[in-house]
Amino acid sequence: MNRRVGTVPEEPGAGYRLFDDMPLGVFVLRDGLLVYANAALSRLVGVPREQLVGQPVTALLWDPGPQEDPADRMARRLGTTPVAGTYEAWIRAGSGGVRVELTVHSHARDWVVQAREVTSRVRRRTVLRRLAELGSAVRTLHSEDAVREEVFRGLESLELGFAWLTPRGVGVELSVAGLSPRLVPHAPSLGGRVRAEAPGGWAPALVRTWRDGDAWVEDLGAEASRFVSEARMDSVLAVFRRAETQHAVGVRIDVENAPLAMLVLAADWLSEEDVAAVRLFGHQVSSALDAARTIQRLSVRATALTALGRLASQAASAPHPRAFFGSGTEEISGLLGCDAVCLLLPADSRHETGESLELVYARGLSEDAVARVRRARLGSLPRPGGLVDAVQVLDAEACPAPTRDALRALAFQTLVSVPLRVRSRGVGTLSVLFHARRRLTALEVETLQAMGTHFAAAIESHRLLDEVRGRAEDLALMHEVGKALAATLELDRLLATGVTSLARIVDVPDAYVLLPDEQGARLAIRAATGGHPELVGRHLPLDLSPNSLAGEVFRTRQPLRVEDARVDVRMNDELRRATDGVAYMVLPLAVHAQMVGVAVMVETRRPRRFTPPELERADAIANQLSLALEGARLVEDLKKRNAELKRTQEQLVHRERLAALGELSAVVAHEVRNPLGAIFNSVATIRRIIGPESPATPLVDIVGEEADRLNRIVADLLTFARPPSLHLYPAVLTQLLEEAVGGALSNVDGGQPPPILVEWLMEEDLPSVTVDERLMRQAFLNLALNAVQAMPHGGTLRVVARKAWVERAGVQVEICDTGPGIPQELRMRVFEPFFTTKAQGTGLGLAVVKRIIDSHQGQLSLEIPEKGGTIARLFLQLGPTPPLALTGG
Repeated sequence: MNRRVGTVPEEPGAGYRLFDDMPLGVFVLRDGLLVYANAALSRLVGVPREQLVGQPVTALLWDPGPQEDPADRMARRLGTTPVAGTYEAWIRAGSGGVRVELTVHSHARDWVVQAREVTSRVRRRTVLRRLAELGSAVRTLHSEDAVREEVFRGLESLELGFAWLTPRGVGVELSVAGLSPRLVPHAPSLGGRVRAEAPGGWAPALVRTWRDGDAWVEDLGAEASRFVSEARMDSVLAVFRRAETQHAVGVRIDVENAPLAMLVLAADWLSEEDVAAVRLFGHQVSSALDAARTIQRLSVRATALTALGRLASQAASAPHPRAFFGSGTEEISGLLGCDAVCLLLPADSRHETGESLELVYARGLSEDAVARVRRARLGSLPRPGGLVDAVQVLDAEACPAPTRDALRALAFQTLVSVPLRVRSRGVGTLSVLFHARRRLTALEVETLQAMGTHFAAAIESHRLLDEVRGRAEDLALMHEVGKALAATLELDRLLATGVTSLARIVDVPDAYVLLPDEQGARLAIRAATGGHPELVGRHLPLDLSPNSLAGEVFRTRQPLRVEDARVDVRMNDELRRATDGVAYMVLPLAVHAQMVGVAVMVETRRPRRFTPPELERADAIANQLSLALEGARLVEDLKKRNAELKRTQEQLVHRERLAALGELSAVVAHEVRNPLGAIFNSVATIRRIIGPESPATPLVDIVGEEADRLNRIVADLLTFARPPSLHLYPAVLTQLLEEAVGGALSNVDGGQPPPILVEWLMEEDLPSVTVDERLMRQAFLNLALNAVQAMPHGGTLRVVARKAWVERAGVQVEICDTGPGIPQELRMRVFEPFFTTKAQGTGLGLAVVKRIIDSHQGQLSLEIPEKGGTIARLFLQLGPTPPLALTGG
């Protein structure tokens, strides 16, 4: 039996009123029933005091788990069994329970029990234990993002407020923040995790955290107000003042032995003694991030090495660069996760520093985007040495205006420029584009640089291979051209081979070869290849006009190149329209110091800058063509001299024969015409004696006709044998032809002329020809007589006169008949003297014509068409006249 102190008041629990104002819950047990409960206990359990008094203790105690029954423990405590005086238990509160620490004291017959709520203490232990478990769990993750995400998710599940802060410049940036609803119960909209990216200042607690590694924050609201700007300070304080004072602990996160960021945890139950636990969690997060970065770096490096290995293999096996561009840019896109990749190479194979580049391949861009990128300047060739040779990560807004506008229009915010270099020479640029702002790690920059090296090596190797192939093809072509030029000495074949080879060697659609005329006053287009063969025969003046490229090259003996004839003031618009040219290369054709012509190569598709190698190759072909042309000219001159010598010899022999024939003809004419005179007189006397009705009249007429024929033979013989003495004057051949044809139609033996239709084909503006009118009229008359006599039953006589070119300008005349023609076996003898197939012919008509035309340095030929008839064609050269007006250059 316990000893009791004092007296028991008459009212149960009346002596315990001194506990009414205590902040701790107090209840008194007597015989297992509550005889007293203070106001603090009533508030703790949420039941009025009057309802608690008189209840058994079992109605107050509650256990949520399979622990010892609190009632039994209380009974043992109230009995004699030794049980600890202070222990934790659960008491009922509403529909649940509250964890409390019970302290039991005996007082006389009663047991005074103090109930101290320890829910926050339990929560603290639980949260700190789970915080340590979270720190251990994140160490198994393999990426920094995954570690941070798992940390933030775990802190949210623990209902802890948190903030991830990183230094930025002179301030601090709040990257991610999470507010537990317990921190701001009056403002639930502020709860949850947000990516703030909000700049702030160095609050005192942040300074201690960054300097010492950790810091205790007594009042989170006050620290937060010092982090934000002065304009937002009052609003932040107002939020935190409406809640209970929140405590916080800040720890520094170190990665690779260097400070990286700060993590701040906030809760109302945190105390200064929890700094060590939070500091341990910070070390765990730092270790996890360090391991993840190492793993990620090794993984990225392995991925990069694998990609580089595939890239090198693809570059080595690609048949041409474009076959490598697709797989290469795909490797870059997969490695960096970029949105587009562009490859830019110089249009000119010379690769000059600072030269603008053109887009040759794009991945991730639409057709419209490609067109926009082509118009923008995304890069230029890197200079030897200097920072511009490194990989550059550029913000779109910091780029030059054309590039900035293009990137802005396509919603790209980051441009990574990778220079492609081979030794000290730039070969292009690789542009990597991101829609978001992107910072590259050192490993990514290093990998991009290595990939750029592979691209540059592939481009350069293929360029060298193409160059070798091109040189081999050029050498083969030049060898082929040399063989072709050496295989012939015919001028037309040489020109055709040369002009075709010039077009092939520089890959142009059209090419022309121009040779000077005999006077050296004009250049004539003698050969053409491409789309304008009709320009052959046109002339260009060799004057001092600045608009004649061919003339300037012929005079200066220096090649000329025109990149865009549409804007070049040296170009003649008429020539450019005639050739449809856009770019030109003009080369001199010269042998030693002697100009033999000009070669013109025309690009009709687009403006083009002919490169020095192209000029060198074309010049090699031009030199071969020049030598061939000079050889052909020498051979042609030799042939002409031989022909001239042969002709001179024939003329000397012919003149000797004619001289002998002339002497003989003079003697014969003298000896024949004297008897002929007596015959003519006798025939006239006989006609008067016998009269017209005499039967002998026909016999007398026969004698007269035969005597007259004999007189004509003598006259023709004298005309043929006598050397012609030319009296040359400019004459219009049209009038001579009309007189000759009229005389031929009226000079027909036997009365009425046959029904012959005369067709006149006279070209307008026919130039005058310097001739002896009397002799030329005689020649036309003889040809017209032959034509009329070939059509005894009628037919068509066609007379043609037109301008023509046979080694030089002149006029061509054709007199055509529809008679039976000349038999094949007789065609070689028609110009021989005294050869005739006519019963009454002398055989001197065509011989006289031939001699007259030769004396005028003309040409005479007969053509027998398959359908019958004969075409007498003669060509007469023009005298010295001004050059024809140009229509093409």
